[in-house]
Amino acid sequence: MLEVVNRRLELLKLEGLGLCQAEIVKQLSQKMGCSERTVYSDFECRSTWQPLLQGATNPTDVLLKVVNRYEEIYRQASRKMFSSSNELAQLAALNIMLKANSLMFQTAALPDLINRLKALEDKTKKGVFIP
Repeated sequence: MLEVVNRRLELLKLEGLGLCQAEIVKQLSQKMGCSERTVYSDFECRSTWQPLLQGATNPTDVLLKVVNRYEEIYRQASRKMFSSSNELAQLAALNIMLKANSLMFQTAALPDLINRLKALEDKTKKGVFIP
C-alpha cells in the first residue's frame, strides 16, 4: 500500500513540475518498477484517490491549504528580498510577493462569490430572478 501512495505522490509531483503524461508514465514505471499500465491506471482513477491523498475532500480545508501556501510563498520571497544584495533578485522577490498577495485576495473572495452564484442559481431554478 505504501508503494502505491509513494507512486501516486510522485505522479502528482512530476505533473506539478510540468511533465506530460507519457513522460510521467515512462519515468514512474522505471523508477517504481511497475508496468506502464499501472501508472496509466493511476491517472484514470485519480478522481478517487487524489482528493484523499491531498486532503482535498472538504472545500474549506482546500481553501485554507491554498491560502497557507500563498502565505508561505510570500514569506520566502520576503526573506529573499531582504537578504539578497542583487537588485534583480530583489525585484523578482517583490514581483512574487505582489502576485502572492493578489492570489491570496482572489482566493479569500472566492467563497463569497460561490455563495452568491449558488443563491442566483437557486433563484433561477425557482423561476425568480431579480438581479
